[in-house]
Amino acid sequence: MSAASPSRNVIARGAGSNALSFVIRFAARAGFLYVGARLYGAVNYGVFTMASALVELAVPLASLGLKRMIFPWLEEETRGPSARSATHVLLDALLLAAIAGVAISALLIAATWLLPSAMVSDQLRLAFMLLAPSVLGQIFGDIALAATRWTHKMRYEVIARGLVEPYVLTGVALGAWYIGLNETGMLIGYWAGSIALAGFSVWSARHCLGPYHLRKWRPQPKTLSQRARSLIPASGSDLLTALAQRIDLYLVGFLLGDGPVGIYGVLRQLRTPILQVRQSFDGILTPLTARTMSADGDVTTGEATAAATRVILTIQLGVVLLMAAAGDALLGLFGAHSTYAYAALIAMVLAEAVNGAFGVSELILYYRRPALALQVNLIQIVIAAAAIPLLTPRYDILGAALAMLLAAVIAAVLRRHWLAGLGVRRHLFHAAVPAVAAGLSVAFGIYGGWMVRMSVLQSAPDALARAVPPLLALALYVALVMAWRRLQPGVLSLKRFRVS
Repeated sequence: MSAASPSRNVIARGAGSNALSFVIRFAARAGFLYVGARLYGAVNYGVFTMASALVELAVPLASLGLKRMIFPWLEEETRGPSARSATHVLLDALLLAAIAGVAISALLIAATWLLPSAMVSDQLRLAFMLLAPSVLGQIFGDIALAATRWTHKMRYEVIARGLVEPYVLTGVALGAWYIGLNETGMLIGYWAGSIALAGFSVWSARHCLGPYHLRKWRPQPKTLSQRARSLIPASGSDLLTALAQRIDLYLVGFLLGDGPVGIYGVLRQLRTPILQVRQSFDGILTPLTARTMSADGDVTTGEATAAATRVILTIQLGVVLLMAAAGDALLGLFGAHSTYAYAALIAMVLAEAVNGAFGVSELILYYRRPALALQVNLIQIVIAAAAIPLLTPRYDILGAALAMLLAAVIAAVLRRHWLAGLGVRRHLFHAAVPAVAAGLSVAFGIYGGWMVRMSVLQSAPDALARAVPPLLALALYVALVMAWRRLQPGVLSLKRFRVS
């Protein structure tokens, strides 16, 4: 067996398991989306979307960046003559996160009262207060599941994120709607999902790492305090990453109100498949990137992440074309039709494709120069904060989506520039082939779709006629990618990542 085989096998298993998790989770999200948008209505769904987004913004700060930083911590503490139990390292991490989580929850509840009435409705203010403490359940789930991934066992995350959390959330929310809890039912469902996630994740970590041996666990306050201070840059970077990913949602909610943000929230859920392409790799690439950097250095790691960018972008562009074909029908299914909804959805998935594929290399900045990773996210936030208020008055939710696309492109350019400063200089067009293939496919789809509509679909429904060009484009894109792989067999290989 070649030296490259273990790397390919580990990544394939990890990505495949994560992809299965996301397929299952998206099915649950689709069910919840129908419950929330159709049964509860756009306004109630908008309130829930804003409140849950606030929790998701607080989670990276409260978790102290340990969703990623627990990997080097485990590598350091479990090796050598003074090695500690991996479960005790996890308990240390959970203790730090619990302290931070309680403080952040209290701060969020206090800050809720300071929001002006012109920006938030009374219903939204109440939702903020009710959901704030659920931060604790989310951070326990994130950190404990990260520890399971350290052992290369992905099935626990598949079950936790793909089955336990989303289906508990959906089931409880549906039950709450049936008994008439129209304003708080989704919030109760979120709480139930968070508790179920935390409990299952901690149980899963015990099965991966071994018994907790609580009686032998001796946390060292001084050491933990030093560790917490060292995690501040990573935590700040994660916070800004979360804010950069959600600032459009907050601004739409504050500028346009609960109803429009409900529609915008539906669009954000519909773009989930493109987001999950990156996430399906992220769970396994994060620990492997840390290991490759430690063993082989930044330049080799840069070559490995460049290959990962090509793989992820190739898959994502196919999903973009698929979403373009199905988007109109999905908008109708979930009651999210508006003047700019379809165009906003396409802009969203393109922005996520840029962020997802070209953001892989940010892991190098994250570990080597966390301040630079923080600056990338800060610049994205500034661009969005400046552009969205300018564009939304005229273009409504489309303006917010276009602002995020612009921010994603600029962030990709900045990452490349700062990586060059670390000696990671990748070929300018290392990911050009899938982009060019997608462009040619779109041109073919537009022309072919026009020819088909003129000859066959003159009286067809608008949704069907709109789906034809993307489907033709997708067919050609798949053919071009297969030809590319045949001409350059190793172009989509991830063999440079070190697994041990």
